[in-house]
Amino acid sequence: LKFLKIAKFKLTMHEIIFKGGLGNQLFCLFQAYKILIKYKAKVFINLSNYSFSKRGDRKFIINNLYPPLYEEFQVSSKTFAKIIFITSRVLEKCFVLQSDERLPGDKSFSINYFPNRYLHSGYFQKIYNSDLDKEALELIIKKFSPYISKKKNRNLAIHIRRGDYLSKDHNIHGIINERFLINESKKQMLKTEFKGITIFSDSPELIDLRKFRELHRDICIDPGGSAIEVFKRMANHKGLVASNSTFSFWAGILGGINNFSIPYYWMKNVKSSLIGLEDIYRYKCEL
Repeated sequence: LKFLKIAKFKLTMHEIIFKGGLGNQLFCLFQAYKILIKYKAKVFINLSNYSFSKRGDRKFIINNLYPPLYEEFQVSSKTFAKIIFITSRVLEKCFVLQSDERLPGDKSFSINYFPNRYLHSGYFQKIYNSDLDKEALELIIKKFSPYISKKKNRNLAIHIRRGDYLSKDHNIHGIINERFLINESKKQMLKTEFKGITIFSDSPELIDLRKFRELHRDICIDPGGSAIEVFKRMANHKGLVASNSTFSFWAGILGGINNFSIPYYWMKNVKSSLIGLEDIYRYKCEL
């Protein structure tokens, strides 16, 4: 019986297509851990999306945040991976319907395309209140902790997401006005004492620091640089007011930040409750 279980493990293969920036890659990895826990089968990661993508700011970098990644998961062979990827794009475009239970654009799906061969594609931006999801979330937090945890910065971090959200191609996301971030920061500062304020933004030139002076006399803008290093610095803050971004969403989770809040709306007229984790505090905002 034990031999049969081992044989089945070796024969069964699940392949996950990774997409997007660091935050989305973390959702894909979360899905990989769920499959690993549920099926106890081999899980391969398909990186073909990054070969076809024209966006220079969307590279596969999660392995730089979590070095043991390639020890736990095998990368699919390039030629076969590209065929699978192109097939998944056709399936997604022609046959997969948008679910009301997921964020717009997240047309996640799984298909058994060959005996003991399974394909999983999507952004997987949903964390259910199930035992499986809880176990997978605890696992990813535990695994990443040694590579993220540093001495805590006693500042309150504020994430102001702009960048590609300002373009017409991404206007569905919406921009959170600074006044909502300031209001939430005030609430956090009434409950907890912070040494200062650190503003994280992909468009620092658009930030008017005068609007934030009322919060604290000690205020600074994070210097930016490598997405991995920025993520680590954000995750090690004492508090975090996240934006409608998977980047700061995961920084709060993997950093184990207690003073952590996310926006009530994630996209225009789309509530962040669709992502799950309803125990995380949501602050009022408009997009």
